[in-house]
Amino acid sequence: MKISRKFFFVLFIFFFVSCKENKELKNDSFALSGAISNPTEQYLILSEVGKSGFSQNDTISLDKEGVFSKNIEMQEPTLYSLALGNEYIIICPTIGEQISIKASGSNFSGTYNIEGSPESELLKELNKENYNVRLSLKSMSEELSKADTAKLDSIRTSIIEKYTSTKQYQEKITSDFINKNLGSLTTLIALYRTFDGFALFDYNQSLEMHKKVLQGLKQTLPNNQHTLTLENFIAEKENAQKKNGTK
Repeated sequence: MKISRKFFFVLFIFFFVSCKENKELKNDSFALSGAISNPTEQYLILSEVGKSGFSQNDTISLDKEGVFSKNIEMQEPTLYSLALGNEYIIICPTIGEQISIKASGSNFSGTYNIEGSPESELLKELNKENYNVRLSLKSMSEELSKADTAKLDSIRTSIIEKYTSTKQYQEKITSDFINKNLGSLTTLIALYRTFDGFALFDYNQSLEMHKKVLQGLKQTLPNNQHTLTLENFIAEKENAQKKNGTK
């Protein structure tokens, strides 16, 4: 088989660019690249997830094909949100990672695929399960709104059973996720998941789950801002409970 000079030229350019990009990646950075098909915006917003919420870190431009690439500096292991318009995903990068993301602009959080970051891939699987739960809740709401008045009582009973079963399912998959990944920052995202607008693990009913996540993080990231924030939160809650108990 005859191979043209053009092929070798393209191959050379590919390796030259790849090597150049790797050299540009600093010791305190990770690379974020990918493509958004039919994007609704011309840029992505990267925000660090901190103790006071989201703090915008960078704006990443999309070219006319929806392609993007950016090297991001980070001081310590942390969590980021990556937003396109009103939709966002959470990523958990590690220094040195080459992260690739592909998604549809019409359903960014529901269609995204991520590679090159094991922790972020874990979050994607968790997000997929929670996305399915949200679809189930939406379906229940629509079923109830369209119900025949004469059958409303029986339908309401059926939906309550589905609702309870769905909540128990989400509690199980989220608990399993935490237990399998203790010591990872991804467990914080799982810990603060909501179900139908309410905390899945409310502190007053789930103290042990909060402590389990904290103990895992203290083993792997004892001085990390997220570990210290959770530790302070638990201490404040316990102190408040002690004061209330003495009244």
